[in-house]
Amino acid sequence: MRDAFWTLAAFLLVIFSLLLSYLLTKKSVISKEGGRKLVHMLVSFTVPMIVCGIENPLLRLAGPFVFMIVNGAAGRKKGGRTAGLVCYPLSILLMTAVMNAGYLSPRAVISSAFVMGIGDGAAALAGERWGRHRAGGKTLEGSAAMFLVSFIIFLIAGEGLLQALFIAAAAAAAEALTPHGLDNLSVPLLSSLLMELL
Repeated sequence: MRDAFWTLAAFLLVIFSLLLSYLLTKKSVISKEGGRKLVHMLVSFTVPMIVCGIENPLLRLAGPFVFMIVNGAAGRKKGGRTAGLVCYPLSILLMTAVMNAGYLSPRAVISSAFVMGIGDGAAALAGERWGRHRAGGKTLEGSAAMFLVSFIIFLIAGEGLLQALFIAAAAAAAEALTPHGLDNLSVPLLSSLLMELL
């Protein structure tokens, strides 16, 4: 019963995120990019539900797997780039599988998912709003937002000050330097690995 509850809760949060994004973009309250990042941010809150709420290790993998397949199909149908759409749930799938095997802590998986969802979302929104200084395809203002949000997340997760600074800097660098969409894979995987090693 517990697994069914948390699976349903995660599914409903994804549906709510998509509907809210659709309504806010349709009413021109936020841009299409803002709507996409809103979904990115809200969907990251399904990870604690999956990692801590669902006890069956295979069922933990089902949500990210289905999300990855649906995102890939939706991206192809719209003719857009699918790397980011597929890499975010793929990163959750991989981290959860490694956690199921006993090599990653739930804390590392959840924190890294929040860094990707919230940190990357903040980076995109800050870059769009205040970005004046470009480096590659990103803005320095966006990278600063990514660093700050990541640093706060790692501190809340219980990392020491120096560890949080180092991991946040690595996450911000990975987000800035990784080609478009692939940061959805590199940032959480690097963050979770560093959390376990430091």
